[in-house]
Amino acid sequence: MNQRKGYLLVVLGVTLYSFSDAIMKNAMSVYSVHQVVFLRTIFRFIPIIALMLFHKVNPYESSRKKENILRAILATCGTYAAMNAYKFASMTDVFVVGGTTAIFVIPLSVLVLNEKFNPKNLFAILLGFSGICLAFRPGCGIFQLGILWAVIASLISALNQVLIKKLAFTESEFTIISYHNTCLILTTLILGGSEFSFISAEGIIILSIGGVIGAIAQYSITRAFKLSSSSGLASAAYVMLIPNTLIDFFAFNKLPDLYIIGGLILIVIGSLIAFSLQRK
Repeated sequence: MNQRKGYLLVVLGVTLYSFSDAIMKNAMSVYSVHQVVFLRTIFRFIPIIALMLFHKVNPYESSRKKENILRAILATCGTYAAMNAYKFASMTDVFVVGGTTAIFVIPLSVLVLNEKFNPKNLFAILLGFSGICLAFRPGCGIFQLGILWAVIASLISALNQVLIKKLAFTESEFTIISYHNTCLILTTLILGGSEFSFISAEGIIILSIGGVIGAIAQYSITRAFKLSSSSGLASAAYVMLIPNTLIDFFAFNKLPDLYIIGGLILIVIGSLIAFSLQRK
């Protein structure tokens, strides 16, 4: 039961991240990338801090501080690798390459976590990845410099997911999240603090909404790794295409074409297979 609950939490998390990312990407047309990431992290951290105060816990008290710091630094590097990917390549190509994260998770889970290799999990992941490729049909831009950054970001993301699972055996969700957010806040201040500009009241409200949505997403995904294996959860990330399609339809009046519909069907089938495996 917990395994399936974990899978549903990841689906919830990646769905919410889609809406949060849409808000943040829109803000990047007005504010610098560093400022948007800083504000998103701040607003994402505030609800978590409120919960920690309510539960009276100190998230920085840990017997595995070095591991938490290492993962936080790694996750921050992944964030900036993804930024460079979007800077040098199209979002479509980067999104497709980002889908390889789930494939990388399989061998890393076996090597680092000693999880048992399940070929059905791999099949579900490849089915979902095929759906992403069918939906977005990456072009010749796949060989751009930005794609190299996208591959690096995908590798870091896969390793980051495995490390979250490893930490989740002993660390609370609050500890894992707090180290990451703190590292990201400090990094954005150091690298881009000079680029910060005045933000309107409307901008603060919009970014705070995106941050709160991101907080729920981050907590849901981190909690999921306590309940299920990292390889079993990997394919859930492809579900992100569903809310992205809905956002395009309702916000931009963009109808999905046959390729996207076909991709969605493959992703749904792959997700159902992965979900059914969680009962074991």
